[in-house]
Amino acid sequence: MKTILFITAMLLSCSIYSQEEKENEEKNQENTRETTQMVYICNSMSSKRYHYKKDCSGLKNCRDSIVKISLKKAKYSFGRTICGFETHRESSSSRDN
Repeated sequence: MKTILFITAMLLSCSIYSQEEKENEEKNQENTRETTQMVYICNSMSSKRYHYKKDCSGLKNCRDSIVKISLKKAKYSFGRTICGFETHRESSSSRDN
């Protein structure tokens, strides 16, 4: 009986460890993507979005310069969120991974 409990406990702990490893790997991949993925922002104080394409419809009203920066910087340094015209692109790319 002790052997069965021991084996069950070992299998359960291996399963939990495996799940944690998978979650850590997914976080690392997301962080790498954010660091290397380049996006465009309008360099104005009122701008709130980032864009994957320089010719995005959301950038047509930009009255300042358009700047190419990393996705991570756009999100965390500038507080930008994804443009509404491009939300489908981000959700489909996260499904691909």
